[in-house]
Amino acid sequence: MAILSSGPTLRATLTLFTLLGANAYKRESEFKLLDGHRIRHDFKLPLPHSYISEDRLPESFTWGAVDGVNYLTSSLNQHVPQYCGSCWAHGAVSALQDRIKIARGAKGEDIELSIQFILNCAGEVAGSCHGGSSGGVNDFIKNDYGYIPYVTCAPYVACSDESTEGFCRHVDTTCSGKNVCRTCNTFSGMGGECVEVS
Repeated sequence: MAILSSGPTLRATLTLFTLLGANAYKRESEFKLLDGHRIRHDFKLPLPHSYISEDRLPESFTWGAVDGVNYLTSSLNQHVPQYCGSCWAHGAVSALQDRIKIARGAKGEDIELSIQFILNCAGEVAGSCHGGSSGGVNDFIKNDYGYIPYVTCAPYVACSDESTEGFCRHVDTTCSGKNVCRTCNTFSGMGGECVEVS
């Protein structure tokens, strides 16, 4: 099965490439393998090609429509509220959320995990707003931290410790307890504070 077949789609892609020029695709890569990412291929199960033949595969498949059930969690925009090159974190966390939903048979509320936690705490292993790797996220969760909190603990702000984009220079993204999971008790003008939830 071809990714791009000849016809209108291929012509449109080639036309766009010609109009934009090759330089449009020479941006800094958001995929980076960091020194802290130690385990790159942690597979325990056999790969599908070893137990299923190609002729048994369906013509098409999406977890978004299996017998009328959507097993996918929501897609998010990594560049909101500001630019952050964290596609690698979004992909890894989204895949984990989807795996949980699939394992639960799409029952109950969707589990939404914190991408910001990864940016706050997994910089040495997984990456930052300037790139990283999805495998590093899995390595970090499994071998360094042991879990990933819900998004309500650390909502996405599109900042990492080295980012100066937008309001990032004013945001604390250190891997402290309150940047793993926090709650705030009232307005700061009324004496309120944000504290770690343990």
